[in-house]
Amino acid sequence: MSRWDLTFFYSSPEDSQIKEDFEESLRQIKKLYQQYYDKLSNPSLTPHELKNFFQEFEKVLKMHNFTYQYCHLLYDSNTQDETAQKLYAMAKDYDSKIEMESSFWKPRLLKQNEKKLNELMYAEELKDYTHVLQKLIKSKSHILSEDAEKVLAAMYNSSRGGFEELYGRLTSSYTFKLEIDGELKELTDPQVRSLRRKPDVNLRRQAMKEFFKKYDEDSLLFEKIYNSIVKNYDTEASLRNYKEPISMRNFNNEVEDEIVETVIKVTTDRTPMVHQYYRWKGKRLGIEQTLADIYAPLAKVQKEYTFEEAQKIVLDSYYEFDEEIGEIAESFFKEKRIDSEIRKGKRGGAYTSYALPNRKPFILLNFTGTLADVSTLAHELGHGIHGTLASEQNIWNYHPPLTMAEVASVFGEMLVIDKILPTLSEEERTAYLASNVEGMFSTMFRQNMIARFEISSHNLIEQNGSASWKELAELYKKELEIMFGDSVIIPQEYYYEWASIPHIHRTPFYVYAYNFANLLVLALYQQYKVEGKSFAPKYKELLRSGAKDSPKELLKKIGIDISNKDFWEKGFEFIEREFISKLD
Repeated sequence: MSRWDLTFFYSSPEDSQIKEDFEESLRQIKKLYQQYYDKLSNPSLTPHELKNFFQEFEKVLKMHNFTYQYCHLLYDSNTQDETAQKLYAMAKDYDSKIEMESSFWKPRLLKQNEKKLNELMYAEELKDYTHVLQKLIKSKSHILSEDAEKVLAAMYNSSRGGFEELYGRLTSSYTFKLEIDGELKELTDPQVRSLRRKPDVNLRRQAMKEFFKKYDEDSLLFEKIYNSIVKNYDTEASLRNYKEPISMRNFNNEVEDEIVETVIKVTTDRTPMVHQYYRWKGKRLGIEQTLADIYAPLAKVQKEYTFEEAQKIVLDSYYEFDEEIGEIAESFFKEKRIDSEIRKGKRGGAYTSYALPNRKPFILLNFTGTLADVSTLAHELGHGIHGTLASEQNIWNYHPPLTMAEVASVFGEMLVIDKILPTLSEEERTAYLASNVEGMFSTMFRQNMIARFEISSHNLIEQNGSASWKELAELYKKELEIMFGDSVIIPQEYYYEWASIPHIHRTPFYVYAYNFANLLVLALYQQYKVEGKSFAPKYKELLRSGAKDSPKELLKKIGIDISNKDFWEKGFEFIEREFISKLD
């Protein structure tokens, strides 16, 4: 196991430099306001002046994001630690102030007439900011007045942001008591979820019953949290003149509503694939499956991995694909930028944090030794590789939209699948193929189901003013029935699963990006299988591009047209051909 070394940032949580750096960032952003408030809207604004503004602003953001990242990572290491809680609260307070003080620039720059904005956008001196200006011009109808932008920024932490934090604190504090092998054990969220992959059918079902029972017990809290987040998000989307709440996320993801609708529809139409697979699995297991059994292992003995074994598999996979990518992946272990240990109070799940283009992303995992955890390690390192390669971009073009952010992570999982398959016996191979089908179903169909639930729950709350715990459970039940049909039994406690999904609380309408990226990667991976080593330079160039152009334009350069419905169909054909057809 490994723990990250946060002394990369500051010597300790007590370091006085933390607050000083936040204060300095705030001073510098106020100075920027004074220098550029009038200049940005002045018709005589030159490309040189605007370039200077972007560069000075970037310095402030880098300093602030560096300090904020530290506080965030420290807090997620132990959400129950009082010092970490205070630092994170302070970080969010400064983040809100920075956002509020810098909210002037878009409304001021958009006061320029269309001709002037186009001149600036195509100026040679501003070539590194062309896409920044393209996005800004497109966003004109969604940018509010200076005062309104300032109010939204100032109020975030005491509105939606506050409920997001409450959700995180509540769920990360949960522990679950279960009897395992005659011994009563207290388990964390990741440990309970990992029991779904145990051979013992009674343990799987009891674990998930206890897991969702906790959420049902706090139903009033989750009902209030979710309703408040949805109403706040949807109000902002309405104020910004978006057609639908999801349109605000689509705009930020730089993908048209129609393309997202196509991906959701194509995936929903393919759900019979899920029904077919789970009928096959039920017969193979010889049981009448419930949702608690959908990740049950087919192999008699469940293969487990130490963290060191997982590290070797993943690094070998990346090195065999490309030397540079392998070296980047290995640097995470050498520089202690991975926290894989399971601890009480540590945030559940997994993520990669890359707040600024400094080639130093950090990874949080909760490693339990399952094959799924090996894939998760590869997944998060994919994010880390993306964040490292994109570091040659300025901060404005650094973070890829969510639709592209999952590409490198899912590609990494595919590399690991190809690495592991030849090492397995026939029985293990079937079990592993099945496990990966289930992983893809989780990434594609499950996330699609959650996206549909989000759309319907936001609509319900908009129409009725709120939605009760029971109504939300009923909406989720309907989506479960569409995804699984009659292939599994849906226990009542699973109706509450929506409350345990962090993304719909922290980043509304995030989840479709997983499905989008998975289907995209299946196309990229097929291309790699055909082209071999010559594919790597094109792939790395795609990752290096960060967000310097829209996903549609970046992908067009490597021969992919995401507006074509047939393109999305190919991913499902690949799963049927390369995975499902080989199970028997």
